[in-house]
Amino acid sequence: MWTALAAGIEILVIAVTSYGAFASYNYLVYGAIPERADYVLASAAIGAIYGGLCLADNQYDLLGDEWNRHGRSRGLAAIVAALVLLLAIGFISDNLKDYSRGTFLAQLLVASLAQIVTRTCLWQVIREGRKRGTWLAPGIVMLRMPGVSRAADLHERLSIYPDEILRSYELAPATGGIPFDRFDSQIAEIRSECRLLKIDAILISFDADSMELVTRAVSALSELPARIQLLPVGMADLMQRSRIGSWGQVNVFELFCGPCSLRDRLMKRSMDIVVALAAGALISPVLALVSILIKLDSKGPVLFRQTRHGFNNEPIQVLKFRTMATYDDFGDEFRQAVRGDSRVTRIGRFLRRTNIDELPQLINVLKGDMSIVGPRPHAVAHNEMYEGKIRGIWRRHNVKPGITGWAQVNGLRGETDTVEKMQKRVEYDLYYVANWSFVFDLKIIIMTLLSKRAYENAY
Repeated sequence: MWTALAAGIEILVIAVTSYGAFASYNYLVYGAIPERADYVLASAAIGAIYGGLCLADNQYDLLGDEWNRHGRSRGLAAIVAALVLLLAIGFISDNLKDYSRGTFLAQLLVASLAQIVTRTCLWQVIREGRKRGTWLAPGIVMLRMPGVSRAADLHERLSIYPDEILRSYELAPATGGIPFDRFDSQIAEIRSECRLLKIDAILISFDADSMELVTRAVSALSELPARIQLLPVGMADLMQRSRIGSWGQVNVFELFCGPCSLRDRLMKRSMDIVVALAAGALISPVLALVSILIKLDSKGPVLFRQTRHGFNNEPIQVLKFRTMATYDDFGDEFRQAVRGDSRVTRIGRFLRRTNIDELPQLINVLKGDMSIVGPRPHAVAHNEMYEGKIRGIWRRHNVKPGITGWAQVNGLRGETDTVEKMQKRVEYDLYYVANWSFVFDLKIIIMTLLSKRAYENAY
């Protein structure tokens, strides 16, 4: 009932706001609202198509994890798809030949805003209802294989609602004369208890030494009408963007490494080119002025090249405006810029504090060596210095380095004279790699432009 109510509310809101956008646009532009039934039907069709797409995408699983994690972004994608489908249907049937571009854009804007507001309100209502016990989701049962250590934060990371975890079992090792008797009897008891519980899934945590037991447990528990989920505990942090793929006729477990699919790579590269070209055109007078000031301030070239590790650890030549009187990054001893560094020129201090010294890297972006957003490229000597001290430091090169990044907009820039400082920066970089999305990139670009933290520790 609640699912039908939520779907009905959204469909009604989308249909009404779509017609409202049509009426408002025509009144503001032409001074009158046309009395046409086809626009009423078109607005109703937008709502119906939107609702159908959301149902097909399982977006009205109100108590499920997908609603909490992806409900609003997928709903926004559905409203865009509904309008595009309406145009396609109208073009093929020749029923919307007078459908103006202004009306389409007005409906897209207003309906999208209405969708975001409605879905957010529904999400808050359902969240409050769950806290008060009005709605209770089917819970999960957790099984921990013998020998698997208990992760202190596993319960917290699995669910924001404590009532979802109905039972938690620690299975005893298979010992005795007949090795699996005790284990099998435990699984049989758990299966009987699960039949009395309202459960949606059974989560089994395991390690490499318990694969045979996992097979036996899955075989026995598959008799229950519940999903069986497997969690290899040692790989939990690597599975943030994992999926089931295929190789030939066999299903395989894939761990994402940033924008891996063709669609994702195309989206990210397209954004890089568009942003780099647009930014280059807009700030070209600034680039020319900075070049003149550098030449007037000190002797030396306007630009200099630094060897950095790029995608897949390949060396790339990164461009920057020269901000130092001398540059000694290619010697045996690596010297990172520090606060009050005497090598920094007068104009260079301003360029570094405002990030303007990084702008020539737009050329690197257009060449394909870098991206607008990504982990900042470290000096080769810097990476080698921390290679054996920080786990996963090379994994940050699974994506192209960026002009700005998640670590930088969170204030993690400047001198990294301790392992702890570099460790924190790498943690943020790896979070970006594991959680990359087109929207995440847009968020980082906006934070770079507006957030004060993006300019902290710049010297």
